Amino acid sequence: MSARSSLRLSERMADLGLALAIVAIVTALLILSPAFRDPANLMGIGRQVAILGIAAAAMTFVILMGEIDLSVGAVASAAAVVTALALAQGWGVWAIPIAILVGTVFGLLNGVLVVALGVPAFIATLVSFFLAQGVALTLTGGQTILFAADWFRSLFATGSFLGQRAAFWWLLAVFVLMGWLLARTRFGAQVRAIGGDAEASAMLGLPVARVKLLVFTLTGALMGLVGMILIARIGNARADGAIGLEFDAIAAAVIGGTRLGGGYGSIPRTALGVLLIGILNNGLAIMNVDFNTQQVIKGALVVGVVLIDRWARGKGGTT
Repeated sequence: MSARSSLRLSERMADLGLALAIVAIVTALLILSPAFRDPANLMGIGRQVAILGIAAAAMTFVILMGEIDLSVGAVASAAAVVTALALAQGWGVWAIPIAILVGTVFGLLNGVLVVALGVPAFIATLVSFFLAQGVALTLTGGQTILFAADWFRSLFATGSFLGQRAAFWWLLAVFVLMGWLLARTRFGAQVRAIGGDAEASAMLGLPVARVKLLVFTLTGALMGLVGMILIARIGNARADGAIGLEFDAIAAAVIGGTRLGGGYGSIPRTALGVLLIGILNNGLAIMNVDFNTQQVIKGALVVGVVLIDRWARGKGGTT
């Protein structure tokens, strides 16, 4: 069997395992929880995973590149707080570019720390996490920021089209855009190549520094969007509104088959990982499973999927 055929076989086996996991979990929840079976609840899962899905799509690019971003939750929280303050002060539509700008600045900071200063991404993004969290806490003083902007909430979360809320359509738009970038553009090919071997990519003349800077900056900008969806859903902003999002985003990308070492992954597979995490979160919450137990279950799921993925690649003849 050729190397390409072996790779395709391993990919199909990994996809089948993920699909079977989703079917098994959905079946179990349908049996165990009458509330989960409610059509309104099932339709609502698409809206509930919007924030996670956008973060996971961004995280897929970062991990594919062989890096990590621990700041996404704090950056989204900071963008949310700044946006809510702008709306509360009557800035209107100007709050939208402000949110994107806040996220972009932090993303650019991550890129500069990693690319220009050579700081490991784990440390660089942890620094940004604390900076963004400090900004959010300072601006809120530990209080909840309230705002009145029905148009904003309708645009980013509560508005409805074809039976789904606006948040779902923003998620779909991001998936389409990021999927196209990764699968159909030179930029996406460069991200994969750099994740596979950054040194070899540099020797071949690929713009490694520029690509890494762009990926971190794009991730930050998307966290600005996440911040807007977050406050549009609940009508207020808190300094810790999205803290912890980074871990679910990493989990969704890894469950979707994105290799932590870089170079392998896709947006459609990440979408399946997001769906699995979203269904699990929804089902466990409905069944009143406490938060700590939910984290244990999700951690075990990540380990299980990674082990299955490694086994499938081994069967396919890849490493």
